[in-house]
Amino acid sequence: MERKAAREEAFLLQEGGRGGALPDFIVVGAQKGGTTALYRLLTRHPLVQRAATKEVHFFDDNFEEGVGWYRNRFPAPRRVGGRETITGEATPYYIFDPLVPGRMARVVPEARLIALLRHPVERAYSHYQHEVRLGTEPLSFMEAVEAEEQRLRGDSREFALRHFSYLARGRYAEQILRYQGYRDGNRMLLLKSEDFFGWPQETLSRVLEFLGLPAWRPPLRALRVRNRGEYSGGMDPATREQLDDYFEPHNRRLYELLGMDFGW
Repeated sequence: MERKAAREEAFLLQEGGRGGALPDFIVVGAQKGGTTALYRLLTRHPLVQRAATKEVHFFDDNFEEGVGWYRNRFPAPRRVGGRETITGEATPYYIFDPLVPGRMARVVPEARLIALLRHPVERAYSHYQHEVRLGTEPLSFMEAVEAEEQRLRGDSREFALRHFSYLARGRYAEQILRYQGYRDGNRMLLLKSEDFFGWPQETLSRVLEFLGLPAWRPPLRALRVRNRGEYSGGMDPATREQLDDYFEPHNRRLYELLGMDFGW
């Protein structure tokens, strides 16, 4: 492990001077929490430039490509109305991957991080429906929840982490703790997804202030946040109650960590 870290460090130093911009902000997750909608809204601001793709996946899938590769995914700053533009990306898997915070601290220590946290039961069900639509999930929702622990310990663990981590991704406190250095430096903004879904302009205003950008109102049609996939039926009430009980201690730990109650 130490040798691997040393090799990564040497590679980063070698690549650090190549390419163009590094991101000023990163939306780190959570999956099915509204990251796509927020990124689309934010990058309509006149002073925000998009990355080559919304999900760059540098800090999880492409880290060995080096910082030069990452820089080339972002446009160079330009002047608009007497101010320089900023740029950023949104990869929801970042908040869940334990390797990402340390890598970010080395490569983009000054970047501003944004996390959208959705009710973990609703997030899990939306995640499950997403996997059903992809054709990767053959089980019923309750069967998938019950099989998760075994799947995450199995031979296909990496695939399971990406696709079948319905409960694990909703244990937010353990994920936020990995970013403690960013939180201590006031460089991480934690938002409740339900607030964004219900009051997108107010949430956007908080994000703009966090990023040091001037106030701005997008066209009304852009504020129609659509992040939830279409699926028939709903969750069984008994299943919902069971999952509410499962997440209760994890939510309580999150509230204690943040000093605020999300009401989940």
